[in-house]
Amino acid sequence: MTVIEAVRNLGKCIQEDCRYKRYVEAKKANDENKELQNQIGQFQLERMNYQRESEKENPNTEKLKKWEEELDTKYNEIISTEGMKEFQAAKQELDAMINDVDAIITLSLNGEDPETCHADNEGCNGNCAGCSASCH
Repeated sequence: MTVIEAVRNLGKCIQEDCRYKRYVEAKKANDENKELQNQIGQFQLERMNYQRESEKENPNTEKLKKWEEELDTKYNEIISTEGMKEFQAAKQELDAMINDVDAIITLSLNGEDPETCHADNEGCNGNCAGCSASCH
């Protein structure tokens, strides 16, 4: 097997992993949530207005303060939705897996044994006792 074939196989394994599937499902659910997408669109519009005002030679500090408060409120509303909570949790699990994969590749490139080297951070070790992802 060539390196490229192995990497393609790794890609397939990642796509079959429950953490990846959870991430894709959470992303899709958020993308299809029209109310959430409207909230995000409004947030981005207000953020652009804030940015334009802050870049002016003499920005209106009262406007900026008001927008900052509104942006904070809208951001907190967005991230506190169930869909965003699920997305963030799924993304953290996927990121942890990718960090583990990256660590093993890096350690292998540094001469470590690919069969026994592992990342210091917690990742999936095949023991699902404390995991809610139900991968295996």
